[in-house]
Amino acid sequence: MFDPKDYAYQIEVTLQAIFKCRKFELGGIADANFIEKHPFIAIAFALGNYYNKADPSFKEKIEEFLNVFYLDMGKSMAEIGEERTKKLVEDFKEIIATI
Repeated sequence: MFDPKDYAYQIEVTLQAIFKCRKFELGGIADANFIEKHPFIAIAFALGNYYNKADPSFKEKIEEFLNVFYLDMGKSMAEIGEERTKKLVEDFKEIIATI
């Protein structure tokens, strides 16, 4: 059974580690409730943190990720669906792991 909160929580934990913040800091962007409703925006915010510091190959990975999921901007995890949400989270984790 698809539970968007599970995926949103995974991103929440990652964002809190990246920004060394708590749930309601950063205007609530690192909160699972926000992330569930706006996953692309939350992830793009995190990747933007690294973009200008990254080498060209890493920038290319970020660009590819954003291009693949760009059409999901403004959609909730429920609207995106389970398979696409799972792919979004897995790809995000893979990029972050290479930092």
